[in-house]
Amino acid sequence: MNDTYGHLAGDDVLRETAKRLLSSVRSYDFVGRYGGEEFLVVLNNCNLAYAFARAEEICKSIARIPVQTSGGAVPITMSLGLLLSQEWGFLPLEELLQQADTALYAAKVAGRNCMKVAIPKITPVDPDSRAPEPARQRR
Repeated sequence: MNDTYGHLAGDDVLRETAKRLLSSVRSYDFVGRYGGEEFLVVLNNCNLAYAFARAEEICKSIARIPVQTSGGAVPITMSLGLLLSQEWGFLPLEELLQQADTALYAAKVAGRNCMKVAIPKITPVDPDSRAPEPARQRR
């Protein structure tokens, strides 16, 4: 985008995107710039249905109106990587961010302006590999 509209227009788009994101979340959610043109949105205490609905509404609110910049009107869209932390157990924050970033990259590869969900890899438990139960003593 910077190559087409210029760096000042790119800055205008980032500022407007941040405003739109902030207006799309609840007062106790968080929005921050993660790097480059990436933002991190933390939706607290929500289930899968709510997260999907909010993500869809965020995408629509971003794309609804082109951003007015010093280089002219710029149409924008947003790709999202969604991660529901309660499905991932107690992992370090860095690993959760990496998984969300991987989902975001998958959304970009899928054609952009869409959402991909980070799915935890579940390792099936082999019943034969379980530790034997301790023997009980008879009295």
